[in-house]
Amino acid sequence: MDEGKLSESDIVARVADGVVELRQFLALIESLMLPKGYAFGEELTWADFFLYPLLADLRATREGELISERLKEWLFVMDKLEEVKGTVKGTLEVGGRPGSE
Repeated sequence: MDEGKLSESDIVARVADGVVELRQFLALIESLMLPKGYAFGEELTWADFFLYPLLADLRATREGELISERLKEWLFVMDKLEEVKGTVKGTLEVGGRPGSE
């Protein structure tokens, strides 16, 4: 898309199969999460830190609309952490693009 070679509708068509798998992945992750708190427990774990970048970048894309309210609540909790704030520079969620610095 950055190169202007594909239209947005072309890109949507190309990722359609992946979006089906993404829906399944998000449903599975959410089914394993506690109703509140961190991803898989009351304490912050490595699972939170590994899952966060995936969902943070996803929410910066059109497909971010698939993120459920529960996952959005979790992202909001994670966004407040100093450890997370220190990793945001250059990511999709703040306008970073692949190959740019």
